[in-house]
Amino acid sequence: VTNNHVVEGGSRFEVIYADGSRVSAEVVGTAPELDLAVLKVSGKAPAVAPLGDSGALAPGSRVAAIGSALGGFRNTVTAGVLSAHNRRLGDLDGLLQTDAAINHGNSGGPLINLAGEIIGINVAVVRGTGSDAAEGLGFSIPSNTVRVVAEQLISSGRVVRPYLGITFEPLNPQLAGDSGLSVVQGAYIQQVVANGPSAQAGLKVGDAIVALGGQTIDDQHPLPQVLLQYRAGQSLELTVARGDKQFTLTVRLGQRPDA
Repeated sequence: VTNNHVVEGGSRFEVIYADGSRVSAEVVGTAPELDLAVLKVSGKAPAVAPLGDSGALAPGSRVAAIGSALGGFRNTVTAGVLSAHNRRLGDLDGLLQTDAAINHGNSGGPLINLAGEIIGINVAVVRGTGSDAAEGLGFSIPSNTVRVVAEQLISSGRVVRPYLGITFEPLNPQLAGDSGLSVVQGAYIQQVVANGPSAQAGLKVGDAIVALGGQTIDDQHPLPQVLLQYRAGQSLELTVARGDKQFTLTVRLGQRPDA
C-alpha cells in the first residue's frame, strides 16, 4: 500500500526491500480522491507488518514513522506521538496528525504503534513559511480507512464510495453550543442536497449525525471513514441529534456522483 501520488504518472515500478534487493511491482488499483494505491509484488516479501486499529490509539500515544526521507535516506525511522485524530488537509479529511518527523520521500510509508502495527500511511507534512512556519505537523491516512480501500482495490481495482448527500463538519463543544445541540461529538450538517439520500430520509441543516449503523461518530471514528464500510444501495440506521432531542432515521445510501 502506498499513496496515489507516489505512483501517479509512472509506468514501471519496483519495490526495494531493506536488504537492498529489488522486485518488480504492478499497480492493482488506485483511489486518487483518497490518495491511496495498492501494488502487487512478484515473489514472496521477506516480511510484512499488520494493520492495526487506528481508532483505538489515544492522542499522546507513541508512534514511529518509516520512509525514505528526501528519497535518498532509505529506512529512516522517526519517533513522536499521535497528536490528533480527524484532521483535514486540502481535499483529504479524517487524517491522523503526528509530530514524528515526516519529510518529502516519506509518502506512502507506515506510521506504526509500539506493537509494530501500521496505524497510518504517511501522506503529507505542513511546514508553512515566514511567520506561519511550523514544525511537527505530519499527517497520515488512518489504517481503518486504508484497510477498507485496499480490500476494494484488490477485489475490484476501484473504490466506489457511498453517498449521503450532505456537507458537514466535525462537531465540537463550541459549535454544539452555538447550534443549540445537546451532543458535542458527531457530524454537523451544513447542507443537504435536494432529493439526495439524506434529504429523502428527513435530515435537515443543523442536525448532527451521532451514530451510523450503530457506530458512534467521533474523532476516532469520523463519518467518512465509517461510511466507507458500506456500499451504495444499503439501508442504514442513523442516530440524529436535533436540538435537545435524539432520534433514528433510515437512509438508503446512494453512489457518489463522481465515482
